[in-house]
Amino acid sequence: MNSKKFVRELFLAVRYRGFFPTLKNRLKLLFEELKFVETVRKRRRKIANRLDKLFDSTVAYGPFRGLKLTKNQWWGFSDRSAMFFGLYEQEVLTSLQNIPPEYRTFVDLGAADGYYGIGVLINKMFDRSYCFEISEEGQYVIKENAALNGVSDRVVIKGIAEKDFYRHLSAGELERAVVFIDIEGAEFALLDKTTLHALKDAIIIIELHDWFFEDGDAKLRNLKDAAKATHSIVTLAAEGRDPSKFEELKRFHDTDRWLLCSEGRKRLMTWVRLDPLRS
Repeated sequence: MNSKKFVRELFLAVRYRGFFPTLKNRLKLLFEELKFVETVRKRRRKIANRLDKLFDSTVAYGPFRGLKLTKNQWWGFSDRSAMFFGLYEQEVLTSLQNIPPEYRTFVDLGAADGYYGIGVLINKMFDRSYCFEISEEGQYVIKENAALNGVSDRVVIKGIAEKDFYRHLSAGELERAVVFIDIEGAEFALLDKTTLHALKDAIIIIELHDWFFEDGDAKLRNLKDAAKATHSIVTLAAEGRDPSKFEELKRFHDTDRWLLCSEGRKRLMTWVRLDPLRS
């Protein structure tokens, strides 16, 4: 709900119900929502702990199979459940599996704990990765994860991704790079025409956060318009998962089986993939 609509509905509620009844009702709704979210959060974490022990903190399915997850995970522990089965952001994983083989460098903007930046190296999907992460704690965990998986010599860890982040790569790397961007809404400021031109030979996958902004539709439209000069554009949307096909989950309660597929999103997530226009 946008702010204008929220204020209007609140105004009408106060007008027809009175201030204190409206306040009581809103607080009750807020408390019930927070209680529900907290209950789900605790259950997701309990499932993740159970599966973490079962799989010894190692991804068992999907393109990142064999990826070891450090115990010192600071970002989204509950997401491990889906990661173990190759279900986490399944649309992105599928898209990465459809990258032409000549693309050998992976660039991760907003790398968190290195799930992607290290995961793409495990089964030789890519030769080298650059992980940009604003959090110093996150940088430490990426370093720890790289060592745990024996790929420290193939991972370059950097801080915040500025507009000229691509200058950290050689010209050869940039020509055959895949850039994955998940920077919580900063993608719209980062990807201007200059940056997109510099990445004209790269494949770019962007997690979209247009819904963070009042003018999100306009921001997304401007991004796509700027990208048209150098890239073709395909939209990826979160689709269904099938947890019933995994033997390890057949003895799980139905609720837990489906809950482990959840990524705790506030809305349906979408991405765009930009592929270079080449003559």
